[in-house]
Amino acid sequence: MSIRQVLEWKELNLSIWILVSISFFIHYLAEKNNKINYSGLIYKHFGIFADSAFAAITYGLAATTSAAILKGVYIQQFFGDVVYFNNFSSLDINSMLVVCIFLLGYSFWATVKAVINAILQGHSEDAVPVYD
Repeated sequence: MSIRQVLEWKELNLSIWILVSISFFIHYLAEKNNKINYSGLIYKHFGIFADSAFAAITYGLAATTSAAILKGVYIQQFFGDVVYFNNFSSLDINSMLVVCIFLLGYSFWATVKAVINAILQGHSEDAVPVYD
């Protein structure tokens, strides 16, 4: 499967939203009873549920938007059969390519990190000092 086929896949946005939603739901379930040591993903002061919801929405939107822009930039720059961005210089388009790759990668990294933290820290207990 080529990069172009992945970017033009009809179910790409739905797949991204499902992945992000499930990941942050797992994070919420692991952290919902951890009110004392919860460090927060984005907005700690709104509570664990709101923080998980805001994170899922933020990273879901960032991932789907960057994937859509990346699709246009990639197809326009490497294939030239369709022009998605009129009146943009080559520097602008290459800059969008770099920013979108970073944003998409960061969104997936944050999503995977939330699941890993939920799995590793969700079953841990607080250390209790032992006094003599």
